[in-house]
Amino acid sequence: MRFYMHQCGLKTNPPYILPLNASREVHGGNVTWVIREFPRQLEACRKRHTTNANTLLIVVVDADHKEVEHRGAELVCDPPVKAGDPLVVLIPRRHIETWIRSALGITVDETSDYKKPDPTKSDVRSAASTIHGWARATPKPISTCVPSLRMALPEWRKIG
Repeated sequence: MRFYMHQCGLKTNPPYILPLNASREVHGGNVTWVIREFPRQLEACRKRHTTNANTLLIVVVDADHKEVEHRGAELVCDPPVKAGDPLVVLIPRRHIETWIRSALGITVDETSDYKKPDPTKSDVRSAASTIHGWARATPKPISTCVPSLRMALPEWRKIG
């Protein structure tokens, strides 16, 4: 995410961003942690946003073996998410490594496991640059762009 934000010309060091990484918070059950934490974080972001703070909550949660729409429906809060909320939701199907490999021009599907080998820092940086280009006003993703990433490009655009 930092590499993408850097491509957008945004500052990526504290206090400009506050990353909450489920992998660092819990061992296993990361999706459950994100779903449980989502309402609290969105409410806090909404409050900061109403004080004219330039605030955006970016949620990245893997769909795993579910459909993207099903995982998105699990992100519930009261009051419900509405248009204009300072929110970006990115849901890669199956996991983020699928999007990284797709953006690197590698033909992948959205059911296989692409976690290993771990993408290098250079791979992630290159994928972020590619996705940034795809998310512009006139996107031209290449044929390796998987459907969940293509569907998420408008969300990426909200970041910058």
